[in-house]
Amino acid sequence: MITAKIRSMAGLALPVAFVLIWSSGYLVGTVGAHAGPPLGLLAWRFTIGFAVLAAISLATRAPWPSEPRTWLHLLAIGILLQTVQFGTLYLALGRGVPAGLSSLVISACPLVVGAVAVPLFGERLTGPQWLGLALGLAGVGISLTEKLAGGGEPAGYALVGLALAAFAAGTLYQKAVGLTTDLRTGTTVQLFGAMVTGVPLALLHGGMRLPPTAPAIGSLAWLATVNSIGSFTLLFVLLRTRGGGAATSLLYLVPPVTALLGMPLLGQGAGWSVFAGMAVSGAGVVLVLRAGANRTEEARAAEPPGKEAGARRPREESVRH
Repeated sequence: MITAKIRSMAGLALPVAFVLIWSSGYLVGTVGAHAGPPLGLLAWRFTIGFAVLAAISLATRAPWPSEPRTWLHLLAIGILLQTVQFGTLYLALGRGVPAGLSSLVISACPLVVGAVAVPLFGERLTGPQWLGLALGLAGVGISLTEKLAGGGEPAGYALVGLALAAFAAGTLYQKAVGLTTDLRTGTTVQLFGAMVTGVPLALLHGGMRLPPTAPAIGSLAWLATVNSIGSFTLLFVLLRTRGGGAATSLLYLVPPVTALLGMPLLGQGAGWSVFAGMAVSGAGVVLVLRAGANRTEEARAAEPPGKEAGARRPREESVRH
């Protein structure tokens, strides 16, 4: 009985730790973006993260991609998901865009991907899915109204919009090419692409020299190790133990957690519009996910007996982190 309680507590602690560490990326990123050059901080994060993950991949003898085109695809995805997305996000955080609001906008990526996938891949959305997309985007709009009406800097929010676009583009790119690489080596290659593009950008915009202060060095240490490697490890465990759906659903807890923690830790107020937007956007996400899950179950039920077992094999995909 004691063992069962320990397992139950461990099962609860894992998703809680995952959400907190993922949320910390926005919170600590805000501190680091104000303590030194945002792109310099990001370039160092890419460099350290690449070195650590490359060492882990080599130590665990993880399989590397065998085809040159796979490497090129991974590098392109890394540039979109890492360099462009986080580069514009960190610049936005440095301009004063609240961490909670930034995480909410970025969390709308599945909604954007779902809408774009209709003309791009010929996918058909059901009525509930279209309603979910509309609610999700409306929620983001509601969250932005108070900040913009209060004189918020439009350029900062435009940068967050670019970060969302890069996230969606990278996700669609990965969906289009259908990569099935190992999670460890695939992410390592992505970080290499981010490093070789992020370092020159940092040198052209503020440099890579971080001030020897606790906020700057502490932020870099946290982002490059706990946030990058920790979230990678927890995501890997969640994918293995609970599946991709559970891991994805946890990401939608990040905006409210980030907004709540941002109030005492960063002194960033979150007005009614932010939480109202989160509620509306969250309802939209639930509709999209439930409708998608129902369609998947219906498709599997329609498959001939024995086809599913032969067609679907366990695989590890390179993911953003």
